[in-house]
Amino acid sequence: MKLSNLNRIAIALVASTAFAGAAHASIAGESSDTSKVVVGTSTINGGPHVSGRPGIAVPATGLSNLVDFQGLQSSVGTDGNGVSSINSGTSVPTDHSNLGVFHFAKVGSANLYFGEWSQTSSVTAGDHTVYYVGDDGGTTTVPTSGTATYSVKGISDYANKGLLTGTFTANFGASTLTGSIANSGSGYTVNIGTADIDGVNIIGDGASATLSGSTVASGGDVSGRFYGSNAAALAGIVTFSSNQYDTAFGGTKN
Repeated sequence: MKLSNLNRIAIALVASTAFAGAAHASIAGESSDTSKVVVGTSTINGGPHVSGRPGIAVPATGLSNLVDFQGLQSSVGTDGNGVSSINSGTSVPTDHSNLGVFHFAKVGSANLYFGEWSQTSSVTAGDHTVYYVGDDGGTTTVPTSGTATYSVKGISDYANKGLLTGTFTANFGASTLTGSIANSGSGYTVNIGTADIDGVNIIGDGASATLSGSTVASGGDVSGRFYGSNAAALAGIVTFSSNQYDTAFGGTKN
């Protein structure tokens, strides 16, 4: 990432902010720890950033000052997996290190994002936080019959475990969502168990995580939702008692 891009981000994050003039009820998301990460409607105008979009705030910026993901992604770009990273790597200037380390991705063409944050790159430091947030335009509808599959990506300790990929299956008649995401290189897998579909919401408590076939976490909570007409996309988070295994995910209907 070029220094000029980092400077633009930092300036926008700490600048005086203009709040959106109206509530954006169609922007919805969740953070696993709101004392570390807040997601919702962006409030910052400046540089590449615009208020009223899906956004994020972290402690160094003030948790009420949300910067939009679209502007962030346009500044830092994406890697070959479609993941955007901020403050990762060894060339980060020290004056930006207080922002923490971000890894996030966009879900297809939807205005929907998911990812992880920690103050450092270590997920074992106790502050590893996962999140998702998107704007459904107020058009989300969910079928009450039939089935559908979703191509899903996940992020959990991205620097070490890489991008997780897999398939979720929604049985709208039975109101269930099942599936798993994995990275064959790192050997890490997250299975959401059998989660319930409750309207637009996804709720479960039977997730598990395995590393090279050995269970490292179980009894995880699944929380997410569908976005768009006919449940065109989904996103959510999986949280465990040890937050180093917490995972964010997002996917589009096949």
